[in-house]
Amino acid sequence: MRFLAGLATLFALIAGQAPEALAQPGWANNEPIVDASLVSDRAVVAPGERFHIGLRQVMPEGWHTYWRNPGDNGLPTEVRWDVPEGVSIGAIEWPAPEEMPLAETIMDYGYHGEVVLPFPVELDPGLAAGELVVTGHASWLVCEIICVPEERTLSLTLPVGAQSQRDTDGYWYIQAALDAVPQPAEGLDARIGFAAGAIVLELEGGDFSAAEPDWHELTFFPYDGALIQHAAEQRNERGAGLARLILTPGFNPEPQRDSARGGVLRYTLGRGAAAREVSVEIWAEPDRAMALPVAAAGSVPGVSVPPVAPGLIGLLLLAFGGGLILNLMPCVFPILSIKVLQFVEGAHDHPRRVQRHALFFLAGVILSFVALAAVLVGLREFGLPVGWGFQLQVPVVVAALTLLLFAIGLNLLGVFEIGTSLQGVGSELSQQPGARGAFFTGVLAVIVAAPCVGPLAAGALGLALTQPAIIVLLVSAAMGAGLAAPFVLVSFVPALQNFMPKPGRWMEQFKQFLAFPMFASVIWLSWVLVIQSGPTGLLLLGIALLALALAIWARKQNHLAWTMLAVVSVLIGLGATLAIARLPAATNAPSLSAGEEAWSRERVAELRAEGRPVFIDVTAAWCVTCQVNKLGALSDSAVREAFERYGVVEMRADWTNRNDEIAALIAEHGQAGVPLYLVYPADGGPARVLPSVLTRDIVVTALAEAAG
Repeated sequence: MRFLAGLATLFALIAGQAPEALAQPGWANNEPIVDASLVSDRAVVAPGERFHIGLRQVMPEGWHTYWRNPGDNGLPTEVRWDVPEGVSIGAIEWPAPEEMPLAETIMDYGYHGEVVLPFPVELDPGLAAGELVVTGHASWLVCEIICVPEERTLSLTLPVGAQSQRDTDGYWYIQAALDAVPQPAEGLDARIGFAAGAIVLELEGGDFSAAEPDWHELTFFPYDGALIQHAAEQRNERGAGLARLILTPGFNPEPQRDSARGGVLRYTLGRGAAAREVSVEIWAEPDRAMALPVAAAGSVPGVSVPPVAPGLIGLLLLAFGGGLILNLMPCVFPILSIKVLQFVEGAHDHPRRVQRHALFFLAGVILSFVALAAVLVGLREFGLPVGWGFQLQVPVVVAALTLLLFAIGLNLLGVFEIGTSLQGVGSELSQQPGARGAFFTGVLAVIVAAPCVGPLAAGALGLALTQPAIIVLLVSAAMGAGLAAPFVLVSFVPALQNFMPKPGRWMEQFKQFLAFPMFASVIWLSWVLVIQSGPTGLLLLGIALLALALAIWARKQNHLAWTMLAVVSVLIGLGATLAIARLPAATNAPSLSAGEEAWSRERVAELRAEGRPVFIDVTAAWCVTCQVNKLGALSDSAVREAFERYGVVEMRADWTNRNDEIAALIAEHGQAGVPLYLVYPADGGPARVLPSVLTRDIVVTALAEAAG
């Protein structure tokens, strides 16, 4: 993955260069680019001693070779040695690297100009040879705008005598390189913690032990190339006697999560003429109990501790309660209304049939929640910052869901029938009517409800996403159980079924009425698709909807010609839907309201430095709860007056399309998805997280407190 990213950037850079820019010394003439040789700190060696030899690389201006972790692109230097018996050569002792940005998102670590890579050499006391011949087969990658792999076989012959003698030039080459090799810092303790969307490196003692240590420009170079995103900003936080680095996770930071992570720490001590740069080697021990800062992935500085995760039982109960409340969220009303209709139809049926119906609904809900969580965990393992509801950030998924709800609406109106009713689909599955229909309704409820993270569920999922995969799956299953619990409870308590109305003709009218919430959802999802894929996406969706309606009508005509037309229509609709996946992401986000600013970390930092209170609305067009809050509490005249009276700056972070920065913002505040409302107080300190469902009093009180 790292190589492909670097290769793509490389070709892009080459394509933008004039032809003469490629005619670099060595490259155009097929001559070696790096002037390489072996040096030794001994002119004469003695049996039984330990000394160093070095691979000296001299590069033309603008070219560089690579450190042990090359960063986002490149390969480290390697040497394979041929030495006589009684001689052993150790691994490279790597000097501290330099940062070498290749592009905005590509960072290399390596050396430019000249570098000596020292190797320790040990001779047996019984070495009897008159001379020592050392041969190294070296390979490296040297890069400027283009990268050239080079290989060289280098030899060094040293006399063997009773007394060793220093090689003056070689000694200073080797000594300068060894002085640049980072050594462990005395008294410095390092710990590493993993949060959703961030890695936190905490340092205590050593040069950071003073109450107000004079350090700055703190940077970490990990030995593990997959641990962090090398080009991302490394944010520093200063505390009493400690320092923190907030790092962005790389594409695969999870392996060996419980093992110490090594690397080089570089920082500057002092100011002006007295400033000196320090590079030390550290091994950070994993610390799951670390108080991870809420500012973890780069919000404004200020150390604060997120809510402590409860035990597993408490977390599961929290998730169950969140799923229970999800029944009251606006986004699930259209689908749950179908479930209510199915339940009324069967409530006065045989008890076992009712119970089986409820259990299939429960199975559909839980399995769908677990499957969604499994995909989320899989993406997390690849280092992708995703959150709950991520599936509706994919335009083709939005289009497919739109078509599905449109078809359900037509079915409810009686335009076509699947079996005898929606609940009767596939009765063969359980030999009882409604089994597969109940399961399908559970699946559909999860697809529509998942983006709406209500109270309790947001906290439970946010905490779970920082835990191992099995915890995420268990919490998701508990939330599904909470969503299905009311229907299961009524199904297994006959006394509650007596409160259900008797079936009758009214049910057919009610069933047809339920088609209109489906069509309302179609309009809403079409709006989401316009935001994601632009007018072309809406055109393709319209073609797919027309093709679906034509296919349904043609299929009812009971003639081969019409059946063929139905097949062609289905293929056209499928092609139009798949074509949406190939459209570029639209650049037009929903227009900002009057007085509202687009969110950015830099702008938040500026406003906080000015002492301004800040309100951040983290939202998405596909989040129904977000839209209800926007049209309700956030549009209330008293709330608008409070924004103006208290001088609160209102910002919007729109997550309709995938945005890794917004995903990190959500994760660092212990949440799993949207809506998320943050209020930063004017006098500093961490953000206050407001409930997912807002009221006028909640918002006005929060704004007043933030303004002090």
